[in-house]
Amino acid sequence: MELVALYKRVIGLDIHQAQITACALIEDADGSSRIEQRQFGGFKRDRRELADWVASLRPDEVVMESTGIYWKSPYAALEAVGVRAKVVNARHVKNVPG
Repeated sequence: MELVALYKRVIGLDIHQAQITACALIEDADGSSRIEQRQFGGFKRDRRELADWVASLRPDEVVMESTGIYWKSPYAALEAVGVRAKVVNARHVKNVPG
């Protein structure tokens, strides 16, 4: 049985107080895949840079993992550029294979 990807362009964000870690899995039109990883700070300019980077990748799905209230500002920055993210429980994300 072969697994079929539901989304071709996905980004996962791990949100902490002073740092945001981002990982993008992108499948291009020719079928090749690439992984992009970036780290951003926790300041307003860093959140804007994160939002611009995420928007430039045109993701199908963005998932944010945060155990505290630190997700609110990055979420607002993403919404400001038209990206809808899902905030998920860190425990659930860690149990996903791969």
